Amino acid sequence: MNRRFRIGIACIVLMLPIAANAFAETSDLSIRKYPERNRSSRGGFEGRTMLRLHAGISTPTGDLDNLVNTGWGLGASLGYGVGRNTVLSWGVAYHHFGEELADGRVAITPVTMSVDYGFSSSGSVRPWVSGGLGLYHVSEKVTEFVAPNTFVISSDEENDFGLNFGFGIATPLSPRSTFGTGFKFHHVVGDRFIDANFVTIQAGLAYPL
Repeated sequence: MNRRFRIGIACIVLMLPIAANAFAETSDLSIRKYPERNRSSRGGFEGRTMLRLHAGISTPTGDLDNLVNTGWGLGASLGYGVGRNTVLSWGVAYHHFGEELADGRVAITPVTMSVDYGFSSSGSVRPWVSGGLGLYHVSEKVTEFVAPNTFVISSDEENDFGLNFGFGIATPLSPRSTFGTGFKFHHVVGDRFIDANFVTIQAGLAYPL
C-alpha cells in the first residue's frame, strides 16, 4: 500500500468523528424542529430518491499498479429506494491516474448500475454494502519527447465491461443530508488494454430529492 493511499485512509478516518459530532449537535434540534422528517427517516429507503456526490483516492492494484500511480476520483449517483434497506443506483464517475514510466495519464470513466444495501442499526452510524456493473470507458494519453522542442502525443481508448463491490458506513448530518465513506474494488475487462483493477476510498454526501 503506497504512501498517498495510506494518507487518504487516515484523512477519511479523521473525518468520521467530525461527522459524528456534527450529527450529535444537530440531532436534538432537528427532532424538535422537524419531528415529521425524523419519523419518516426511520421508515427506511423505500420510495425515496437520493442524490449522492463523492470524491477521494483511486489506487491501482495488480498489473495496473506497474503502469500507473495512485490518482484521484470523483462522481455522482442517483438512487431510488426499492425496499426498506435496498437502493438501486445509477452513477457516473471519473478516475485519473498518472503514468508510472511515461509522461501521460490513464483515465477510467465508469457508467454503472449498483445495488446498495444498508444494514439496520440502533445508532446513528449505518453500515452498507454495494455491488454493481456497467460500462467503463478507458483512455490513455502519452506525450513522448523525440527531440528538443519536439514531442509526439499518442492516445487510445476503448469501452469495456466492468464490475465493482464494496462496503462502508453512513451517518446523518441533518434531516436533509447524510455523510458516508467507503471502499470499493473495481475490475475492468480489457480488450486492447490490460484488465484493470483498482481500489477507491471515497467520502461523500447524500441528499433526498
